[in-house]
Amino acid sequence: MQARERIAAKRAAATSEEAERQRILARERSVARRATLTQEVVEQQRTLARERSATRRALLTPEGAQQQRATIREINAARRAALTPKEVEQQRSLAVDRSMAKRVTATLIEAEEQRVLARERTATRRAARVSEEAK
Repeated sequence: MQARERIAAKRAAATSEEAERQRILARERSVARRATLTQEVVEQQRTLARERSATRRALLTPEGAQQQRATIREINAARRAALTPKEVEQQRSLAVDRSMAKRVTATLIEAEEQRVLARERTATRRAARVSEEAK
């Protein structure tokens, strides 16, 4: 049996508590490994990850991309549903802080681009809502 198959079999047999414990251990190992990396290596890894993601997205068919977005939406909805009211407020606060930081550092051109994108998103959302209501 190959290593991947063994790992998959172990995961399938593990209880939810054991799976959570394994995730925590893996997370701790990742944190420890990342702590030893230099800034150059970190940036290099980010660049490689970005390139892999871009390649993966470029290879997707429109249906595959749509399916991937739907899956991500479901995952995010499930995660949001599991949040406590306190965590929801915390997430909102963090989002506001991130937005403010982006706005402060944005150039006039970037700010205008963001406004255009926001208008387009709003228009798309409205169009989807209108078509839903028409049905």
